[in-house]
Amino acid sequence: MDAHHRLYRGMVRLYPRTFRRDYGEALEQHFTDLVADRGLRAAWARTTVDLVVTLPRYRMESLMSERTSTTALTVATALLVAAGVVSFLTGVGPGLLFLGLAVVLVVSQRSQLARSIRTPDTDLRRRRLRTGAVLVAVFVVSYTIYILTIGDSWTVRESILALIGTVAMVAGPVYLIAGLLTPKSSSGDPLPAGR
Repeated sequence: MDAHHRLYRGMVRLYPRTFRRDYGEALEQHFTDLVADRGLRAAWARTTVDLVVTLPRYRMESLMSERTSTTALTVATALLVAAGVVSFLTGVGPGLLFLGLAVVLVVSQRSQLARSIRTPDTDLRRRRLRTGAVLVAVFVVSYTIYILTIGDSWTVRESILALIGTVAMVAGPVYLIAGLLTPKSSSGDPLPAGR
């Protein structure tokens, strides 16, 4: 019977950390009580159904938090844009398809569902726009220096400038788009600085 309790304790670890912290001991105690009251088979039948029904729900809730979903959408968009640009410039692979998927993802971020799960944060909007503007400026400066200094031979300096310029070329527009897509405060007033 001790092995069954260890197995159930291991299954409880599949729940998100916050859920385990709040309810883990109560779930284990409930399993122990079920075994004592109804037997091992009934306890497993009932808790297995509970795990199958509730575990995906709580996992999904932890994944769909505002911070996680916004970060995942931004990273996915940036990766699709980067893959599209690299693929398009090298002529290898479906570059336009990747860029099209990035556009679809950006448009879906603006959907009613996406707006309803995000809390407006005007400071976040400003930070994203400011970061995008700085990255675009870095791209322009590095590209200008690159054009002015490139000679007959390729040196480490040109490689570093090309790398910095490429990263800034991809990240700048992504941050600008993310900043423009970040919702404004619905009341028109800035949110408190403590958020």
